[in-house]
Amino acid sequence: MHLPDTQYFLLFYPIFLILIGAAFIAAHLWFKAPRYLLWMGVGCILPSVALAAQTLMTNAQLRQVAPWFALFYLGGACAVAHGMFLKANSKTNIFLTSVIITTAMVLLLYFTHIDDQLWVRIIIINVVILCLEGLAIPTVYLLLKKTYPLEKLLCFSYFSLFTYGFIRTLTVIIYLQKVQHIDLATTRWWMMMIAVNLLLSLCFAIIVSAVAIREKFNIINEERLRDPLTKLYNRNGFLEKTKDFFNKLQPGEVYLVMCDIDNFKNINDTWGHVAGDSILCTIADMCKSNIRQTDIIGRFGGEEFVILLQSVDDESSVTLVDRLRKNIEDHIFINNIRITASFGIAIIIDFSQLDSALELADRRLYNAKNSGRNRVCFN
Repeated sequence: MHLPDTQYFLLFYPIFLILIGAAFIAAHLWFKAPRYLLWMGVGCILPSVALAAQTLMTNAQLRQVAPWFALFYLGGACAVAHGMFLKANSKTNIFLTSVIITTAMVLLLYFTHIDDQLWVRIIIINVVILCLEGLAIPTVYLLLKKTYPLEKLLCFSYFSLFTYGFIRTLTVIIYLQKVQHIDLATTRWWMMMIAVNLLLSLCFAIIVSAVAIREKFNIINEERLRDPLTKLYNRNGFLEKTKDFFNKLQPGEVYLVMCDIDNFKNINDTWGHVAGDSILCTIADMCKSNIRQTDIIGRFGGEEFVILLQSVDDESSVTLVDRLRKNIEDHIFINNIRITASFGIAIIIDFSQLDSALELADRRLYNAKNSGRNRVCFN
């Protein structure tokens, strides 16, 4: 096949994006990267395969395969939009997406085999891609408003892709009416479109990669700060999150609560560590369900838990902790085991007082133990 060198050069763009897409898919399948990365990979590969093939074709050849290559372009746009929906923890409108793609295919087949109009087919493909990408725009906008800077950059990059698609569609409508009579793949317009696609797609792929890498590091760091059994914060995690807690503190009083399961050694000795571990996990869940999402709970080791919570006053905090104590007392655990827990509470003003508050809460916890267990001590 004898084609201009520029066309062979333009093949580097789709080949490069195919490799990036394959890396995204591999990262999801083998390295447990987020699922949106899988769809981003599909979104890179599908249009790149079609673009590479079309770059080597004449208009006559394009006419024969246009509707089927359109599926690659539409599928790519749909995959990227779906990836953004997943990134924002939202759902794709499958019904509307299916209607748009089906309508597009019917129109493309008509303007290929009944009324041969290359210009109209190009317009249809661009408009439908714009529609598919546009479905995710409201969701991406909501993500933009509540996310961190790198994800904001991802959102802006998606907006750039959508804006370019709009400009490209207008260009097709205004300047390409005579496309039926030219060899499209050799035109400056086609090569300029490839160049802009290359720039925007590479920027988008790089930003997606950066976001995925950051998320992976966040997961690794979060696992470092978590107790492997209960998934609560460990000592280091609790201390780190406590500092963040005070940096974002809302008006109100802050209380540090120490909790210890009464006679837990007897449970392990009688029922074994499997039962003991099950009870620890259940109590961890009970503690989480009795505090606000912004409060912090950690396991400092063994059967000892620490809670940092915000409340309006002393009475409210004691009432909350006593409700947790009562829930534990009334709960029937594995093997019909019943247990109790003791609590010590200390008020804390700022992060610098954490050590002294821990010491005071621990001392009050043991006062509760020495006073008969299964009680809350705040003095």
